[in-house]
Amino acid sequence: MKHCFRTRLITLMALCSFLSTGPTLAADSVEGLPPGTAAPNFRLPVVNQQAADDVGKWFGPAKWVGKKPKDPKKLTVVSFFATYCVPCRKEMPEMVRLYNEYKDQGMGVMLVSIDKTLEKRDEVAQLALENKVNFPVLHDRFGVVGRRYKAERLPYMLFIDQAGVIQKVHIGYTEEMKAQLENEVRAGLGLEALAAEKEPVADKAVGKKKKKSKKKKRRKPKKG
Repeated sequence: MKHCFRTRLITLMALCSFLSTGPTLAADSVEGLPPGTAAPNFRLPVVNQQAADDVGKWFGPAKWVGKKPKDPKKLTVVSFFATYCVPCRKEMPEMVRLYNEYKDQGMGVMLVSIDKTLEKRDEVAQLALENKVNFPVLHDRFGVVGRRYKAERLPYMLFIDQAGVIQKVHIGYTEEMKAQLENEVRAGLGLEALAAEKEPVADKAVGKKKKKSKKKKRRKPKKG
């Protein structure tokens, strides 16, 4: 009887302690790494042919950002994707466009595939080829880097500054995000935002027939 009472008392005390401190997993419920976090370093093999100088080599953020980068970048964009992810396929050509536009102004881009099997590597390389990707595409075959970065939903994009600190995080890819992405890149590079395009003003005369002015015909005088 005493043993049963003691067990209930311990259980009650543990419950009170849990309620007073709150759930311990609250921090883990936040998706992705929060801005202000130092981006974890990693090195993964490059799989795409466009990055011919680096294909087969191991590549990671330390080459572009951090304490002693070999090729310093003002802004590095890392995006996690998978071949089965439809929004990821839509994001890829836009990343190529932005990279081609801003690579000479200090922008670096790397894509990280979290496709699990080794056989998927060729499919990742083919997808990069079709989209003319000319920056490193890496293969996180065992998902180690994905877990370190908390890449649970795809696509998962991070903006990393020159010091190696995460400044912005995007999860998913929508038309609304696409519309604002270029100005976010420009801000990360220290450039002024692009002016918003003005909608063309509709011509009020369009679709309306102009009224023809009716002129009164003069009657010729009758001959007498």
